[in-house]
Parts: sequence; C-alpha cells; structure tokens
Amino acid sequence: MSLRKFSAALVAAASASAMLVSGAAAATAAPASAEASVLARTVYYSASAYSNEAAQAAQIWSSRAPNVQMVRGGNATIRIYGTTGGGSRAYPCGLGCATIYIDSRDIAAGHNALRIVTHEIGHGLGLPDNYNGICSYLMSGGSAGTSCRNPYPNAQEAARVNQLFAGGVATTVGRTDVYDVANR
Repeated sequence: MSLRKFSAALVAAASASAMLVSGAAAATAAPASAEASVLARTVYYSASAYSNEAAQAAQIWSSRAPNVQMVRGGNATIRIYGTTGGGSRAYPCGLGCATIYIDSRDIAAGHNALRIVTHEIGHGLGLPDNYNGICSYLMSGGSAGTSCRNPYPNAQEAARVNQLFAGGVATTVGRTDVYDVANR
C-alpha cells in the first residue's frame, strides 16, 4: 500500500472515530457542564457601602474565574465597608474570606471605585498585591495611577484564582496580611 493510500485510510478512520466520539460527547455534555457548576465554590459577600460596585465586581470575578461563584447575602465571608481615611484595604481571613474597607478619599483622589472594589475582593480570593504600575494587572492597584479604569483581572490573575478554587474545594493559603495600606 502506498503512503498516500495509507494516509487517506488513516484520515477516514480518524473521521469515523471522531463522529462516534462526538456523538457520545454530545450525549454526556449536559451532565458535565452541570457537574462543573456544582463544583464551583460559592463565596458570599455583603456590602454596606459601594453596593453597586460590589455587585459588578462579584459578577466580574464569577465570570473570569468560573470555579468561584460570588453571591450577595447568605453567611457573607467577604464583607465590604466604606471608610474615610486610612486607605482602601483588605484584611484576608482565609481563602474566600476578607474584611474590606473602601476609602472615600481614594475615590475623591480620582481612583476608579469599581477597580478598587474588584482589586480588594481579589485579596479575599487569594491574590497578593503586584505594584508594577501596569493597568492591565488588576492587582497593581493604585500604582497604575488614577487614569487606570480597568476593573478586570488579567488572564494570569483569573487563572490563579480559578486554580485556588479548583474542584470546589478551596486551597488553604493562610493569609492574614493587610493589603494596600503600607504601599501608598
């Protein structure tokens, strides 16, 4: 048999196998996607201040890191408050847990409220600060300047959160650091 005929036969066999496998995959696609949503870990949050921004930030994290589903209410483990002075900051208490303060003076200085809330929630989801000044890095925080309006985690940041919450079970990071106050 020539190489050309052998290759054609191989392609035909692969196509037939792919059609059989895709039929089986289609039959099991619904349970697999349902299983994926069950494995997402629900993180409850509350916001006594910056409520609209908190809702948007929760949606951003839920859409960018599918292993986390942020929901308002319940027994909130991420709590968001407003403050005046002291800087916006997060006090993580474990993965999916943080007490967050959004400083109205940061907003008055021109920083984007949605970016700040999304950034601080990032600490509660296990991410550290990255003061590299690059706007496309959400965790660069205020170092990106007041012109930065990007409230979205980049692919690397989202992938890290997704990894920490993989399988519906949080990976313990044991952080109790305070983020954002000392690096202003």
